[in-house]
Amino acid sequence: MNISEGQIKGLIALCLTLAIIPFFSFFYSLFISYKAPALTDQFSDYLAIEIVEKDKIKGIYFVRPETSARQLLASTGGIEFSKKDFPLKNGMQIIINAAAENGTVAISEMNAAKKLSLGLRLDINKATESELMLISGIGEVTAKKILELRAKLGRFRAIEQLMSIKGIKEKKLEKFRKYLYVENQKR
Repeated sequence: MNISEGQIKGLIALCLTLAIIPFFSFFYSLFISYKAPALTDQFSDYLAIEIVEKDKIKGIYFVRPETSARQLLASTGGIEFSKKDFPLKNGMQIIINAAAENGTVAISEMNAAKKLSLGLRLDINKATESELMLISGIGEVTAKKILELRAKLGRFRAIEQLMSIKGIKEKKLEKFRKYLYVENQKR
């Protein structure tokens, strides 16, 4: 089988084109900003609460901020619990142990991946290195620098303190505001 000179030139041109495409797509992605799809903010005025029962996720519920835990559990067919009723917080996880006497309820937080996928922000004073690395623009090195700064400061008082880390300027900080916040400490 003979391959003509024109076919060889065509193969070379095809290979070069295929080799260049990833570079174009990489540089193209740098200049395109992400836009959230329509209706992603339809639950923005609601709290996202996860209920776990018998070690299985019963569901993630979106409730109004004035809803209490007792009201939520009653409306989801949950158990009555004997503890004092408590207000719900965004990203809360309610763990029900129906096997225990009077049904016990434990409170935790959703994991970081769920929170971020629901559009909830992470408290920078509680986030781990692996949780920080879930955020676009934060790699292993930046995550370590954030944790080092947090250890040095004791805790972050404002998200703007991130700008003292080399490589984080105003533009990058604005991106991080979508994913991170500083919870106010009660006094």
